[in-house]
Amino acid sequence: MWLKALILLLLIRYLAATCNVCQSASNVACHSETTFSICYDGEPSYDLLPCPKGFYCTDGFYTCYQNADPVCKSEEDSTTTEIQTTTTTAIPTTTTTTAIPTTTASTAIPTSSTEAPWNADDICQQYTKQTFFENVDDPTCTTFITCSVDSDSGTHSTKVTSCKTNQYFSTSLNVCTATKPDGCVEATTTVATTTPTASTVSTTTAITTTAEPWSAEATCSTVTKNTLFQNQDDPTCTTYLYCYVNNGSATIALIKNCKANQYYDVTLKTCTDTKPDYCT
Repeated sequence: MWLKALILLLLIRYLAATCNVCQSASNVACHSETTFSICYDGEPSYDLLPCPKGFYCTDGFYTCYQNADPVCKSEEDSTTTEIQTTTTTAIPTTTTTTAIPTTTASTAIPTSSTEAPWNADDICQQYTKQTFFENVDDPTCTTFITCSVDSDSGTHSTKVTSCKTNQYFSTSLNVCTATKPDGCVEATTTVATTTPTASTVSTTTAITTTAEPWSAEATCSTVTKNTLFQNQDDPTCTTYLYCYVNNGSATIALIKNCKANQYYDVTLKTCTDTKPDYCT
C-alpha cells in the first residue's frame, strides 16, 4: 500500500507542475486548457496566446492539438488527498492513515475583459519548422496558413495559401481535401451592387432624396481586407458584421455573435464586457 501512495503522490506533483511550466518539446508553457505563452530563457513570457477553437494546450511538439487531453487543467487546485495505508504483521494488524497534501504551483496571470483577436503570426512563432494550420479568418475553409522557419536565422514567416479549386482545408489532416468540413460557408460572392437613389423634383426645384436602408452586403462591398463593423440591424450590440475578403476579390458578409454577456464596441472593433451607451 505504501508503494501505491508514493506513486499517487508523484503523479499529483507531476500534474500540479504542468501549469505555467516551460515544455522542452515546444518551448512554451500552458497556462490553462486553451492558452499558452512562449518561453524565453526557460521562463514563460505570459503574453497569452489562444489555441484554435476545439484545440487544447498539451506538452507535445505542436502544443495545440484537436480534442486532446490538456496538460494544464482548470480543475487542478490545492487539495489534501487522504490515502489509507495498511501495515500488516503476523498478529495484530494495525491500520494507519496518512494525510498527504497536494500542492499546485500557481502564478497569478492578469486577465483582460476584451478578447484578443486571433493572430496567425503569433501562432507561427511557436513552431520550429515549416507547418500548416487553419486560417481562422476564412469562413469558407478554402485557404490555410503556411508557417515557414529559416533553419539558419530562425526567422518565422506566415502567409495565406489557397487550396485548389473545389477543395477545403481539413484541420484534422492538415491538408486540402475535396470534402468540405462542417461549419464552412460557400465561397460565393455576396457583394451587393448599389443603385442610384430615387429623386423627386418639385415645381420649386427642391430635390427630395430617399435614403437606402443599411445593408451588410453593401457595407462589405466597400472594403478590400477583412474588417469588422457594427451590425446596425441589432440594437442590442450582441452581434457584429464580419466582412471576409475571399482570395482578394469576392467579399462575404457574415453576422457573428459575441460571447455571452459581451457587446460589440464600434470604437474598439471587438466584443467587450462593457455595454456601450448606444446599445439597448
